[in-house]
Amino acid sequence: MDLQPLACAYDEDNNTLVVSGSVDELSGVVLREKIVQYSDEYRRDLVVDLGGVDLLPSLGVGVLAVAQRNAETLGAKIELVCASGTVVHQVLNVCGLPYRER
Repeated sequence: MDLQPLACAYDEDNNTLVVSGSVDELSGVVLREKIVQYSDEYRRDLVVDLGGVDLLPSLGVGVLAVAQRNAETLGAKIELVCASGTVVHQVLNVCGLPYRER
């Protein structure tokens, strides 16, 4: 399996951070920074579309879990979206993180 580098694009019309590629030790930092930036430091709702992610190890799960917790503490919501049957779908299920299927 060929893993792709992390790419993040913000869709302002839908307030969605579209993420693709691999979330590894280096790119996990980038993902966290993008979530912080587009959620206004967890104070604004944000959708994170993980449909194009091909690798989500524990570091990536940690970034997402902390983002959801921090946003909830500040009265906002980080909503994770993934496609059914994908690696991300399986990981989020196993880890018990709330998500929405698309």
